[in-house]
Amino acid sequence: MEQAKALLDALIKNAKKGAIIPVRLPTQLEEIAALMQQAQTDAAASIAAASAVRAAHAGDENLVEEQAAFFGHAIHELRTPMTSIRGYSDMMVNPSMGTLADMQKQFMEVIRTNARRMETLLQDVSDSNKLRAGTVRVTNKMDMFKNIIMMVDKNTRPFAEQLNRTLTFNIPSGLPILNTDGELLAKAFTKLVENALRYTRDGGNVSVHTSAEGSTITTQFKDDGIGMTPEELAQLGTIYFRSDNEYVRTYKGSGLGIPVAYGMIKLLGGIISVVSEVDKGTTFTVTIHGMT
Repeated sequence: MEQAKALLDALIKNAKKGAIIPVRLPTQLEEIAALMQQAQTDAAASIAAASAVRAAHAGDENLVEEQAAFFGHAIHELRTPMTSIRGYSDMMVNPSMGTLADMQKQFMEVIRTNARRMETLLQDVSDSNKLRAGTVRVTNKMDMFKNIIMMVDKNTRPFAEQLNRTLTFNIPSGLPILNTDGELLAKAFTKLVENALRYTRDGGNVSVHTSAEGSTITTQFKDDGIGMTPEELAQLGTIYFRSDNEYVRTYKGSGLGIPVAYGMIKLLGGIISVVSEVDKGTTFTVTIHGMT
């Protein structure tokens, strides 16, 4: 981390002078990516091993708890250099730090994009690890559904604009009050909207529609994107699963977003279902219960 900090300090000084700077940090991002790839591989192996241990020694949870603690610590340590990279790269593009040449701006945007992607990956691995270990903290409180959707809109609107997708929310008034963890539900909904935006083609449409019947709230996340085959639908929600569809492979992903969304919705007592048709689009439907 100290080496990255020193290098970025030097880059800032050079940028102020208008010099063309090699802003791709030597080995830093590659090493972090390699560590994360290894962590994902080890996590899958550890989960399989833990299942075998539990089957052979019913009631022994020590190994699972130790593994969860290890991965939690590893993810925390990986976030430290990422915070430095993200913070300094954001500073570099701030006009107060000096004017960058067009090529420098392009290089910095590559760093910022990959830093954001790595931060998302770290968060997904962390959430997946906690869900499997049963250590996710749920803090229920009364909240209006509209407040939760506003968080989702705020989280996803810039992404929709970046991808040139139309994103609409159709949320009626008078919905039942929820007694739930609004932040966790908003995170799960954000994953569903981001997934819809990502796999809808340029100029496509994504809509979020909510209705209520009694104390039951139903929300549909609908897109007119690439859709899924029956075989892909059968694998949906499986950790690390990603379709072999060429369009899907154009976006770098971990295969954790949908499993995390599924896990959080289930944890909050919700029910999720999905229908999809190739080249027609996909609709996720989430049902949760408000206050009776």
